Amino acid sequence: MTAGVVSVCGLCICASLICKITEKYSKEQAMLLVLGVCIFVFLILMSNIPDIFSKIDELINRSELNGEYIKIVFKALGICYLTQFSADICRDCNENAIASAVEISGKIQLIILALPLFDLLIDTVMVIME
Repeated sequence: MTAGVVSVCGLCICASLICKITEKYSKEQAMLLVLGVCIFVFLILMSNIPDIFSKIDELINRSELNGEYIKIVFKALGICYLTQFSADICRDCNENAIASAVEISGKIQLIILALPLFDLLIDTVMVIME
């Protein structure tokens, strides 16, 4: 696990240095390198997804919480990571307006995703107030 993090960090640092050198001659090629490295790192990280899902299932089965609510929390976490990743790439391309649109889209998706949790919260408050 730690070796994977060190490898990814090393790759990203080397790619950043190469991008700075390449950027002087061709900004387009530097941006393609950034995009390629980001996709490569994303694919490396995706190899851990089955382990993550099995651990989440184990936690859901051990807890007495409703599994749907735990899934909502992990989906929200995924939306946050993906939104931040996309917005950062847009900012690297000097497209701040698009980055802001990506972030707003992510926030709206989080609100939509959290609506069932608000229902649960209101029901709980109503029971307490009775």
